Amino acid sequence: YQRRVRESSNKASGEDVLRSSRCVVNTCGVLLVWYQVCPTTAPATLLQIVQLYGGEYRDFLTPYNVDIVTAALLDGGDEIRKTTLKILKRIISSDPGLLSTMLSPTRDQLNTALQQVRHSSPTLVSLADEVSKLLLKKG
Repeated sequence: YQRRVRESSNKASGEDVLRSSRCVVNTCGVLLVWYQVCPTTAPATLLQIVQLYGGEYRDFLTPYNVDIVTAALLDGGDEIRKTTLKILKRIISSDPGLLSTMLSPTRDQLNTALQQVRHSSPTLVSLADEVSKLLLKKG
């Protein structure tokens, strides 16, 4: 019984820390810029933030940010592509209204990049397909 109470209070404490530190979400924009400068650590760090906060970063799918994400999908290695796809999947699936703010040319650019990933990275086809379906479903 004491163990369950302790685990429950630890979980509540962790949730409190996450709620009180939502300003961390603002670092997403900085990390997106760092995608180009430091492609080995920025994607993994951004993925961790996105996994914690989901679609809190409302500016993720702006044309400028999609340019960065598209470049990562087109020019990155398979590990960077995989991480980028996971980030997209989490962002898109966590906020249904986010895609409604996305401009059509930006959506087309992202779809084109996803098609390229499907053709150039056989191991990432299913993940790219999942992201594409989310774009279609919520777009």
